[in-house]
Amino acid sequence: MPTLYYTLNNTVFRNFLFYAVASILKMMIISLLTIRQRFQKNAFANPEDIEPEKRKTIQATTSDSDVERVRRNHLNDIENIIPFVLIGFCYIACNPNATLALWHFRIFF
Repeated sequence: MPTLYYTLNNTVFRNFLFYAVASILKMMIISLLTIRQRFQKNAFANPEDIEPEKRKTIQATTSDSDVERVRRNHLNDIENIIPFVLIGFCYIACNPNATLALWHFRIFF
C-alpha cells in the first residue's frame, strides 16, 4: 500500500499546514492594512477609486511613502508565500525528517 503523505496523520503535513495557513492569513491581513492606509492618507492609485464628489480635491498618487511601504510588504508576501506553499507540497512528498521540516517551516515563517 502506498504511503499517504498528505493526511493529518503525517506530522510534517500538519506542521506545514499550520505555517502555510498562518502565512496566508498574514498576507490577507497585510492587504487589509494596505486598504486602510490608502483611505487614511487619501492616496489612491487610480482616479476611479476616489469618490466622485472628492475627485476635484484629491489627486490619484502612487508616491505616498506610508502606503508604498505597506504595499511593498504585501508584494513581498505574494512573491514569497505562494512559492513556499507550492514548494512545501513537493517537499512533503520527499518524506523529510519531521524535526528538520518543522525547522524549515519555522525559519520561513
